[in-house]
Amino acid sequence: MSTGGQSFYAVIVICLVVIVCIIACMGVRFVRQKKHKKEEHLSSMRNDDWRHLTSVATPLDSTDTQTIQAVLNWQSKYPPDTHTYIDVARHHEVVDKGVLAWQFVEAETTVDAEEESNAAVMDEETSNIIFCQGQGSIMTNLPVPMQEFSYWEMKILQLNDQDRLAIGFATKPYPRWRLPGWHRHSVAYHSNTGSVFASDPNFGRPYGPVYKQGDVIGVGYLYQSGTVFFTRNGENLGKASIGFKYPLYPIIGSIGPCHVSTNFGLQDFLFSAANQREAAYASKEGSLLPPPVYGGHIDDTMLFDNEIRSDQLAYVDTTLRAPPPSYA
Repeated sequence: MSTGGQSFYAVIVICLVVIVCIIACMGVRFVRQKKHKKEEHLSSMRNDDWRHLTSVATPLDSTDTQTIQAVLNWQSKYPPDTHTYIDVARHHEVVDKGVLAWQFVEAETTVDAEEESNAAVMDEETSNIIFCQGQGSIMTNLPVPMQEFSYWEMKILQLNDQDRLAIGFATKPYPRWRLPGWHRHSVAYHSNTGSVFASDPNFGRPYGPVYKQGDVIGVGYLYQSGTVFFTRNGENLGKASIGFKYPLYPIIGSIGPCHVSTNFGLQDFLFSAANQREAAYASKEGSLLPPPVYGGHIDDTMLFDNEIRSDQLAYVDTTLRAPPPSYA
């Protein structure tokens, strides 16, 4: 082969090597860019846990403007109380009854209420609540205690698949003919989609699994950070919202008939961490002595054992702290 032919083939080989190198470099660059974008996406997902829910919301519900306006008008006349904090540790009902002081109560009728709630308290002692046809919600008489960690649970005794249940927190007063999470200032975990709504009826954040009859749903609150989280059958589902710093009241709402019972710490929680961290709303017993039993004889303890055990009177008295700042 002539020298000219050898040179020609050498040039071709060199060109092929250069092309292969260029392709390899482009491939490496493409892989790095893809990896970088993936890391940015994961970082964004992690940060989403700390954003307000509406910033990562997806449309799941729609409400007509007339209903929204009716609620806005109602809340303008009865604005949510975001400043009045109650030191429930000093509240006379809590001192007397302990955790039994927390009860869901049927709200008094207001003259200009759009509709009445569909909720009825069947048994105050066991906190059994029945929801009838229609839509509505019910709140507790006392707010969440100002302690580091508070927790309560709801057992769903009856719920049809086509109906909807919502559980969470809200400030008072709240429009009792609406579900929690749909209006300011409230947050709730909804059964039919597994979404969390925060002060918005049109957007809910995908959060956890749907829940149904037989499930136990828990609601946790970390006072210092204003963090709200939910559990399902003892499993922590993660942060639902942070910075939710208001005087909050437990609330349950329903569209359609259902039956639930609640536990603020009288019984052990299904979520074991709440038991270990003593997250009950108060002690199981207050300072009130049980009433005497009037029978055919007088109990000896009524005559000779008048000393009250220290554990019956003991109550952790937390110092009243300044209200935490509200988030925008």
